[in-house]
Amino acid sequence: MKFLAISTNLADPTPHIPAEIARTTELMEAGVLEQALLKADRSGAVLVLDVPDAATAQAAVNSLPLVRHGITRFDLTELMEVPHAA
Repeated sequence: MKFLAISTNLADPTPHIPAEIARTTELMEAGVLEQALLKADRSGAVLVLDVPDAATAQAAVNSLPLVRHGITRFDLTELMEVPHAA
């Protein structure tokens, strides 16, 4: 299953960026995180996760340092393929 995770920063993330980059790299190497993008205004991030279920998606974003430190929060949305014409 694919999930879109959109974060909203609640405080300045700057001091935690190195740890955040390290953790997102681990998630990418594990095949959990497909893509990580920053919002253009730097108010948060947009992640695409490929996981078995919603609980695993939630656990992945909860493992991020910015979430653990209460600096950002994520909203998760399950994604699906666009149906193609037969």
